[in-house]
Amino acid sequence: FVPYYGKNRVHRNKFEWFIYKTDHFDIYYYPELEKHLERVAGYAESAYQRISGELKHDLADRVPMILFKTQSEFQQQNISGGELPEGVLAFAEPERNRMVLPIDEPPDQLYRLITHELTHVFEFSIIPRGIIGASLPLWMDEGLSNYMAGYWNILDLMQVRDAAITDNVPKMSEVETAPLSGRLTYSMGHATFEFIEAKWGKEGLRQFLFSLRKNVIGGGESAYEEALKLKPEEFDEQFDRWIKERFKPFRDKER
Repeated sequence: FVPYYGKNRVHRNKFEWFIYKTDHFDIYYYPELEKHLERVAGYAESAYQRISGELKHDLADRVPMILFKTQSEFQQQNISGGELPEGVLAFAEPERNRMVLPIDEPPDQLYRLITHELTHVFEFSIIPRGIIGASLPLWMDEGLSNYMAGYWNILDLMQVRDAAITDNVPKMSEVETAPLSGRLTYSMGHATFEFIEAKWGKEGLRQFLFSLRKNVIGGGESAYEEALKLKPEEFDEQFDRWIKERFKPFRDKER
């Protein structure tokens, strides 16, 4: 790639980068962002404490977090290999555990966005990727991040509800989707982790994640059997019943 990497990208701004350090983050910013640093750092540290506490896991290294002031400036980043598709609000990359995001969101949405991307960094730490690790179904990565953000986008909730009332709940143990292939991966993944918490509690959810780790690096039985004591098909059946019961009042009203 050298010296041509990134040279064919359209650049409209030249960013003068500085680093602001907190307990768990190296925040990369340029002068226009300086007045927002304390607020964003507070969101990031708060999200770290919450995720670390919920998952009972700490990251070994500080997290690089690269900030852009606006979505249009975010589109000029050259960390990802190519152009970002429309609709990508932010991303975290497993190779160097970096988070990249713009901050032009309302405060509550920005906090959720940071929580979502930081959850990915925790996922990469718990379950290795790349050479020594395999990939996970996308719904596990995105579903856990949405679950940790603790918020239901109204369209995602509608999508899950419609799947439940029309008998179209997918078998989650078999679901394989490509990145950027729609919202169902996020919404059904979110619902699946809520189901795991409802039935097995926070400890069951943690056991599921760490069983996935063992499974991915080449040991142990399936995470469903080891952590939840169910065969994958039994897990799918119980999730199907749970999600239909959750929306039963709406289902009955429709009928």
